[in-house]
Amino acid sequence: MLRRFLLATLLLSIGTVALAQTAAPATTPTTTGTTLLPPISDAPIFVAYPPDKYTVAYDHVLLEGSVKPGATLTLNGQPVDVGGDGLFIEWVPLKSGENILTLESTQGGETARQDLRVTSAPPAPLPTGAAQIVPASLLPAADRVAYVQPQNLELRAVPVAFTGTAGGKASFKVGDLGPLLMAETAPGRYEGTFLLPEKLEAAPVAFTLTATDGTTATATSPGKLSVTGTGPRVAEVTATIPGRGLQAGTFVWRNGAGRNYVVFPRPGALAVVVGEEGNTFAVQASGTLTLNAPKSTLTLRPEGTPLPRAIFTQIGVKTGDTHSEVRLNLPTRVPFTVEQQVNPDSSSLDLRLFQSIADVDYIVSDFPKGPVRDVRWTQESDGVARVHVDLSAAPWGYDATYEGTTLVLRVRNAPTLDARAPLRGRTIVLDPGHGGDEFGGAGPLRVPEKNLNLPIALRVAELLREKGATVVLTREADVTVPIYDRPLLAETSNADLLVSIHANALPDGTDPRTKRGSGVYYYQPQARALADTLLASLVSVLPEVGNDGVHYQNLALARPTTQPSILIETAFLTDKGNLRLLMSAAGRERFAQAIALGLERFYRDAALGRAGR
Repeated sequence: MLRRFLLATLLLSIGTVALAQTAAPATTPTTTGTTLLPPISDAPIFVAYPPDKYTVAYDHVLLEGSVKPGATLTLNGQPVDVGGDGLFIEWVPLKSGENILTLESTQGGETARQDLRVTSAPPAPLPTGAAQIVPASLLPAADRVAYVQPQNLELRAVPVAFTGTAGGKASFKVGDLGPLLMAETAPGRYEGTFLLPEKLEAAPVAFTLTATDGTTATATSPGKLSVTGTGPRVAEVTATIPGRGLQAGTFVWRNGAGRNYVVFPRPGALAVVVGEEGNTFAVQASGTLTLNAPKSTLTLRPEGTPLPRAIFTQIGVKTGDTHSEVRLNLPTRVPFTVEQQVNPDSSSLDLRLFQSIADVDYIVSDFPKGPVRDVRWTQESDGVARVHVDLSAAPWGYDATYEGTTLVLRVRNAPTLDARAPLRGRTIVLDPGHGGDEFGGAGPLRVPEKNLNLPIALRVAELLREKGATVVLTREADVTVPIYDRPLLAETSNADLLVSIHANALPDGTDPRTKRGSGVYYYQPQARALADTLLASLVSVLPEVGNDGVHYQNLALARPTTQPSILIETAFLTDKGNLRLLMSAAGRERFAQAIALGLERFYRDAALGRAGR
């Protein structure tokens, strides 16, 4: 789900709830889909959200939970709408500062009371009047060291900024350089650019702001800027990265100009490091591209280590029983990216190798036998070699990694499918979201998300197996499964698909009356058709739930590439109707039937050549 709660911190109820209750295993469903969902509390008042002593950056808070069926409830003396099952979900206005929310439940002449303290702390307003600079807004926030002055003007430009009294005039100095003017890009937000010189002793950025009343404020950035002039360094990827196609977000190298995911590094690759800032190395990928790489992924080699330069002259293409391979024999491992394009009439994968030169004069290939239709290569102007792999159709999965110094791009061969029995012989990994000490969303009716996901997934597995599929579950009981163990299981199982099943909830600041419905999340283009088909099935079978749409988002369980991978949000825990359907055995059965039906349709469409159309 999108709002991640550790429910153990959110259980606010009168009386004591034994820890053993929160970890009670869910029972296995019968063939009718009936499941016992053990409650995690039997207190008169159960508040799933918010926790006591909680702070929100908004003027409202979502209050959700339940009382005993048949009980009444008041909030600060005002009656609360409570369903026959005891459910309440309220959008409560807050005053600035601490709020005491007093809940009182009455049943059979007995009253229970609970107080919640919730602090409303919206972002501080901009300073007015005399010149002021907000200390927490100063950039650079961490020391930034350039080993060499970048030749590209765009890479030399260091952003500097602060927030302060609106309408003023601002400037900055770096050591003896300046003052340089800054622009007010939004009310109270002042930004500027500093071009790194050839050498610079470590110096902070000194800001000056003059307000319209003539008053002046000064401040110094916590981070210092310097250019050592020692030249670029070579670093080796030393992070332990499991699997071939997991794409762990903790290791990603991002575009220095934004937060786009650019490179998922592979162990042993050599990178050119041109600077550092805080916990990040600046990696020179090309003449115009610098990447921000976590220092935890790289180890600097001794000064004087020659810069990597990979020249390849031959490309090999071969088809195996399960995958086709594109093989590049390199003298050393270098960083690379893989970008996928899937269109109605074409599909391709683009490999971009940094610090590389393509001097290809021969392709060893067996193109007609597998999904790889053609391979072409170009040398981009700034030291990046591009290998374009044209595919016969959208891939069923791919990965790229090193075997020695040979970069191997594997593309899964399309399975042989029978439209009359499309699930027969297929391998699908189902992931019931969360589990064990990862509760997921706080269930207002005293059942956390983890215990709603599991019976649905178990029932989907049962339905798929009845149609001849092999189903592997990441968990079959209430146990904790590390996040990257889940896609790794799909990879080692050589699964066709990875489907993660969750329930959704809203983040702070969103009115619960505005959002409901089933949604499906994908990241890799190869999974879009699967996402579309699953959502269509959910909306068709459960129209009353609502349609939250298909979403592109970089989620850990949608990111793997070795097979089409999606994450299903069956319904919203923060919508009364959605939640009640998830809580009912009949509702969970319908969700399971919809997911199984959608998967069968996806395979049937693929067998008939119309998947994604």
